[in-house]
Amino acid sequence: MINSRNPIPALRRSAGFCRRLASACLLAALCALAMALPADEQPPMPADRPADGPADNRADRLAGKPTGNAASAVDWPATLYNPRPADGDFLLPMPCGGAMTLRVVGIEGDGSGFGPLRDRLVELGSDEQDMGFAEYRRMEPIAGSFDADSLGIDAGANSLLMGKYEVNQLQLDAVNAAALDAPCPKVSARGRMPAGGIGWHAALAFTHNWSLWLRKHADAIGDCADGEQPCLPRVDGEPAFVRLPTDAEWEYVARGGDAVSPAEFRESHFPMPEGMAHFVWFADSADGRIRPIGVLDPNPAGVHDILGNLEEIVLDPFRLRRLDRPQGLVGGYVVRGGSLHSGRDEIRSALRREVPLYDHRGAVATADTGLRVLLSTPILTSAERLAAVRQAWSRLGSDASRGDPGDQERASIRQPASADPPPNMASPSQPIPVQDTAAEGSLGESRPRLSETPFANPMTELDHLARVSADPTLALRLERLREVIRSNAERLHEQRGRAAREALRFGGLLCQRLATEDHNLGLREQQLHLCFQGSGRDHPRCMAKNRALDDDRKAMDNNNALYADTVIRTARTYPDDLAVLESAFDALAGERIAVGADQRLLAYNRLFLQQVSAYVGNGRVRRSRWRDACAALGQELLND
Repeated sequence: MINSRNPIPALRRSAGFCRRLASACLLAALCALAMALPADEQPPMPADRPADGPADNRADRLAGKPTGNAASAVDWPATLYNPRPADGDFLLPMPCGGAMTLRVVGIEGDGSGFGPLRDRLVELGSDEQDMGFAEYRRMEPIAGSFDADSLGIDAGANSLLMGKYEVNQLQLDAVNAAALDAPCPKVSARGRMPAGGIGWHAALAFTHNWSLWLRKHADAIGDCADGEQPCLPRVDGEPAFVRLPTDAEWEYVARGGDAVSPAEFRESHFPMPEGMAHFVWFADSADGRIRPIGVLDPNPAGVHDILGNLEEIVLDPFRLRRLDRPQGLVGGYVVRGGSLHSGRDEIRSALRREVPLYDHRGAVATADTGLRVLLSTPILTSAERLAAVRQAWSRLGSDASRGDPGDQERASIRQPASADPPPNMASPSQPIPVQDTAAEGSLGESRPRLSETPFANPMTELDHLARVSADPTLALRLERLREVIRSNAERLHEQRGRAAREALRFGGLLCQRLATEDHNLGLREQQLHLCFQGSGRDHPRCMAKNRALDDDRKAMDNNNALYADTVIRTARTYPDDLAVLESAFDALAGERIAVGADQRLLAYNRLFLQQVSAYVGNGRVRRSRWRDACAALGQELLND
């Protein structure tokens, strides 16, 4: 670990002073570090801990404060595990009375799939050709382990829990001490320094040992769903465990997750309006020294120091990139984010670097490499969860915005032969396959017979044809064809959903523009009227205003025509698929909530959707009425 200076003389000078004051050992260490650290890095002194009592747990948990669970009480000063508390912080208990602070990072907006197979495809990497072999852009699926119920908060249905800060030295020492059944480390403010000199094996050992400790004490740790702090979330009763983030998870959070716009997400790094030095310790700002956690501002997802300070190890091994996929060779481990030694041009979210697992000295660990943790759970946590996954899998390739018309068909061709066929299943579009009761071979096996009429759902038809085929090779080819069609259909449904969301976004923006122009036209007409009254119609200034107003009216008419065309084209694109637009509106609303946008403006998108729906129903072009509705909505929001 790189130290800014030798703190030992300062510690010695402060010891006598602290003893004369009869202070506690913890205060002595804090006093000593305050003299040893530069002024701009001195951690704030911990606030007094509230007395036990019926405090407002929700307020405390939103502020990232412990809520009095004695079984997992936090004894460390808050400056050592959450020096920059914020709403939405979660505390995870650690050995030796410690804690780790986590942030909820949502994964909403354009998620696709059903139920437990729902995820989000995000574009990661960069277009920089000189590093394309390691960082070339790619689409990656992202999903989170936790929903709102499991966290006890108002959140999306799919969230990650990511470490708010890099793992610091005190946290590392506490977990290692518990694993070795050794005495707890001395609590001092020096423990706030991030733990450098970490390699792949040490990072995995840290997450493994902490996970074992959490499972051992799970019964004594409160459930996050109950609003306690610190807490351990559960999914189907299964407690979460600690691991390294994957390469894709790390970059998703580093870019800002769903707290930034799509354009901001694809920039080289997250927005830094006050300048890079306010968010990143790098070569120009760190002065060659590792800095304490939480000194600089967080990224939009609420995590600190994810770029710069220490490089961070991720779970995936290093692989090169080809244009459309990873290259097959697997190498060392991956570190992300750059460090205090990185130049300004190296501070980017896509930066990936390979570190060998071993060299001539043994396992490789460098002084400017550390780690950040992520909380996760198993996927198949219960029989109910497995059933939900099976159902979601069977629906892939169907329309997520509607019910799947093939559900009953698929059930019908998979159920065993029965003397009485299901009464609600027989129809020309949903035939019941007749079981051939003639024995095949000596074993008397039965094989379904080709139905008299085809199934309505093409996936079901292919499934049926594969089952009735007596040729194993043909059956295998039909099954493969079915999966190809399912995959293509799933991709088309996802693309249609994204297109519908963008149509709603564009229509809402046009409606908002019409409202703004109508309001501005009213103001300019009033100004022109006052000019006529005061100066006369022939005054040059009034004539200029009148010409400008005519131009504004023409622009208003053009935008009104564009808006009407957009209503009609959207209706023609989705004449029988209004459910797709409704689903897209819900996704758009979730996206705007995630980025903290003004939710009142969603009224424009909703109005546009209502006008599209009305046109689908009656086919009447109501250009003036549509414009007036947008203007009235704008005036309503302006007066609100």
